[in-house]
Amino acid sequence: MPQGSSLIIVLFLVGFSLVAAEVFLPGLILGTIGLLCLVASVVVVFAQYGTSAGLLAAFLVGGLSFVGFIVWLNLFPRTFIGRRLMLRTSQPADLTAAAHQTMIGATGEALTPLRPSGTAQINGKRVDVTAVGDFLESGEQLVVIAADGLRVAVRRKDGLEFAPRIA
Repeated sequence: MPQGSSLIIVLFLVGFSLVAAEVFLPGLILGTIGLLCLVASVVVVFAQYGTSAGLLAAFLVGGLSFVGFIVWLNLFPRTFIGRRLMLRTSQPADLTAAAHQTMIGATGEALTPLRPSGTAQINGKRVDVTAVGDFLESGEQLVVIAADGLRVAVRRKDGLEFAPRIA
């Protein structure tokens, strides 16, 4: 087993390596072990070299962790794995809360069972909806009764829906 400064360096390098490996093998196990190795390296510095060297090591580990995180934020999205994991497109404008307000009174069809939430086809678009009252089976006709933010409330179409007057 390494002694003295070599133990500190080994714990430091293993700790950062395990924290970096957490990106590729999520589950918090490697990251936790890596964090413990980093803390252990600082504790060993405190034990062997005193308070001032221990504080310096703690600030060094913290500073390098911060700098490493900033570098990771800038470089990871450009890597092969980062491009596969991160969303590069934005949501279309028709999925906004204001667009949902225009759906009130529209009819559609449940694409999935609504117990109470699911997916429906309304005005030719797939929309996440919540059934109010009874659960709906897929294929049932429905009507939009409310839209609050991104939540769209629907109920079974029964022919008693509000019909806007045409002037």
